[in-house]
Amino acid sequence: RQSELRTSPEMPGRPLPASPLLPEEPPVGFASGRFFLCCLPILGELGYNRLGWLCVASVDYGHGEIVLREYTVCVADISEAESTCLCEGLELYGYTAYGVRSCAEVWSACEEGRADLVLLSLSLPDLNVEELRHRLAQTPATRRIPIIPVLDREANEVGAGCGPLGAGGHIVKPYNLPMVVVRADSVLRGTWPYEGGNGGCLEDTVYTDPLTGLRNRQFLCERLGEELEKSHRHGVPVSCLFLDISEVEAVDEELGVVSMDDLLAEVAMTLKNMSRVYDILARFDGCMFAAVLPHTSLSAAISYANKIQNEMNSTTFSEPAFPTRAKLSFGISTSRDGQIRDPEQLMSEAMRNLLHATAGCERGIVARATAETA
Repeated sequence: RQSELRTSPEMPGRPLPASPLLPEEPPVGFASGRFFLCCLPILGELGYNRLGWLCVASVDYGHGEIVLREYTVCVADISEAESTCLCEGLELYGYTAYGVRSCAEVWSACEEGRADLVLLSLSLPDLNVEELRHRLAQTPATRRIPIIPVLDREANEVGAGCGPLGAGGHIVKPYNLPMVVVRADSVLRGTWPYEGGNGGCLEDTVYTDPLTGLRNRQFLCERLGEELEKSHRHGVPVSCLFLDISEVEAVDEELGVVSMDDLLAEVAMTLKNMSRVYDILARFDGCMFAAVLPHTSLSAAISYANKIQNEMNSTTFSEPAFPTRAKLSFGISTSRDGQIRDPEQLMSEAMRNLLHATAGCERGIVARATAETA
């Protein structure tokens, strides 16, 4: 749905008018109108679903057509209310999800091909980790199904009972939907890559941060160089933004704050929801994020940072037992009309601005246009 997917180059998040390149109805070969795919060999990138997340479908080129296959998540939890709530949340992000109440039902779902991923609560009464692992390993079809252990917070022992089942870390209850989505996206991306044609169009783990699902530092640096070359060739601006979590504050001191993993997932979610399809987002280092904003002037980049900051300031994080607020600092640098060609120069200026913002800028945003140096 192009009105939800396309955004203005002048202001991130603003819809663009319809384009003849994007038909109103999905063309033949699309399995569902809820997804938009721009993973053609020319473009080489996956599109986002309506809420901004990647990789909720696998790709099969077949006989020249693009066919989408939805991922199915099996939530194994003895609490019907919690599993139902989580399944409804996952469906908002394009997954097919359903709940089961026993380990026997988990095995049946895997054997019948009704699960691409299992979220397995270790509190299931009939759970035998070794037996389940052994049964799943018997056939190729079930052997590759990833299982993410779900632990109760009161017994948050990472290694307790997980054994070899932990496909991508673990999840702690009560469920934090952004964290679950990030874990599921990361695990499915690595488990169900496209295996035909030229190979590997979904298998991008080298360039992906496993915790947040964003791109990593290596990818961002490479793409920034490409965008600066385009900027110089066509005389258009490009902005580089660094974001750092400078303060974390508990809404209730007795309850404390969320885990840092959950906090980083929340920030990643906000960045995705506030960005355009062609913006380049990355977890740069630790608690630092970065964005490359093509066709974005300095004023538009500042507006983008304000939008993210306002969203975070107004958010109490979605884990009800541990509400947390975070203060963000932004450093922005912009190459006007393609003046800069060196990515290190643009990133260095943005990093210096971030340090000034962290050191005591009241607004938390420091931005400057950068000129070419001799």
